[in-house]
Amino acid sequence: MIGGFTMTKTRHILALICALLMLSCSAAFAAPQQQEAPRPTLSVDGQGTGTATPDMATVTIGVTTQGEDAAKAQNDNAWVSNQIQSAVRSLGIEDKDIQTRNYSFYPNYSTEKDHRNEVTGYTVNNSVIVVVRDIKLTGKVIDAALNNGANEINSLDFSASDTKAVRKVALLNAVQDARDKADIIAKGLGKRIVGIQSVSESTGYIETRRFGGNMLMAAAKDAATPIAPGSLSLTANVHVDFILSD
Repeated sequence: MIGGFTMTKTRHILALICALLMLSCSAAFAAPQQQEAPRPTLSVDGQGTGTATPDMATVTIGVTTQGEDAAKAQNDNAWVSNQIQSAVRSLGIEDKDIQTRNYSFYPNYSTEKDHRNEVTGYTVNNSVIVVVRDIKLTGKVIDAALNNGANEINSLDFSASDTKAVRKVALLNAVQDARDKADIIAKGLGKRIVGIQSVSESTGYIETRRFGGNMLMAAAKDAATPIAPGSLSLTANVHVDFILSD
């Protein structure tokens, strides 16, 4: 035994020290690895559009009544509103698709100089939103409302219930647009596209088509209100970083 260590332990320690020295020498004399130069990239933006045929409509119907007596103005408005909603329900519109949007009740004051604080009557307004899930009934809903006392058609919106397919088409078109641009630019530079470094996308929401109240009231003068829903569109944008050949 030497200094409290056995010969076997001493040999193990010496062997470990020799191994560490050899590794250090190998690292010191090893040639440094040459870092691979990054390949050139090409950044391109693409845009695509998808279209859909509307299958739903939302109509905002209003009733405004006036009267010298507050109770009469309110009762008249309630009666007309009930008549309108009953007519709309008779077309197959469910209760869950009829909801109040606005209800207001306020006094009217005299405009004469010496009687400006005098109440001359009352105005009541009741607006309801009707969701039409069978778009072919849209014109009939408007006609039913006007024929039963409605004096306001505030808005008409067309929308699509399923936008997944439209979004998919818009994204595919945006990607194709980006690739077409990249192919043209790469060819002009004498390069080839050999890969993709990164991709990002930004897709909006399908826009509803809205008609204003004045246009609707003018159309409603006909025997049957003509409704043409047209089409809706959605736009998608992508940003792609392509890898080019050396």
